[in-house]
Amino acid sequence: MTTYTDAAAIEAYLGVTFTPEQEALAETFAEAATSFVDRYTGRTWQTVSPATGETLPVLPAPGGTSVAAGQVFLRHAPVSAVTAVALRTAYPNDPPTTLDAVTWELVDPAHGVLTVAGGSGWSGGLFAVVDYTYSDAVPPDIAMATTMIAAGVMQQQRTGAAIAAQPQLAGVESISVGQNDVSVRLSSSATKGASASSAAGSAWAAPGSAVAMILDRYRKPVIA
Repeated sequence: MTTYTDAAAIEAYLGVTFTPEQEALAETFAEAATSFVDRYTGRTWQTVSPATGETLPVLPAPGGTSVAAGQVFLRHAPVSAVTAVALRTAYPNDPPTTLDAVTWELVDPAHGVLTVAGGSGWSGGLFAVVDYTYSDAVPPDIAMATTMIAAGVMQQQRTGAAIAAQPQLAGVESISVGQNDVSVRLSSSATKGASASSAAGSAWAAPGSAVAMILDRYRKPVIA
């Protein structure tokens, strides 16, 4: 599995030095966070360009007619070039028919949107078989979002381990000692209840969070 972050990046983000055991755990969290990012966005950066024979449903284009062009949402983007497009029906093992280049167009390379001519047999039940090249580098903001997710889980694990070792610290976020006084800051879990804190912390891409703002830009449309 190609992960979008690793123990070293998580360590640097948290500004700490991991033990060998923590480093192994961080790598596990990196894999989990990578899988989450793929599921959340509906795409992946774990593959290598080019894509050959990628088979995708052809969807009716907005405002199209029964003989108008359809839309194809390629799995990878941004797309550098489309080299071949063929159409086939949904019948099992139906051979594809290669299209002439004038009957298809890469209308949105940044998001991998292709239009194809359906021809007289257009019925919305066709598949496109596409060969294309694309940028397979992990975007820096995707790497950062993955690191933030894994670091958050790692931080929770480290905090939990510290509280397990010293139960008296439960609910304490920070302690500062001045010349004549001691200041104790309670965590939200202590002031709002452990269950509420747990529920909030379980959302890896909570609406409005920095992670969600990054990942939402990459989400693919859901094809029902």
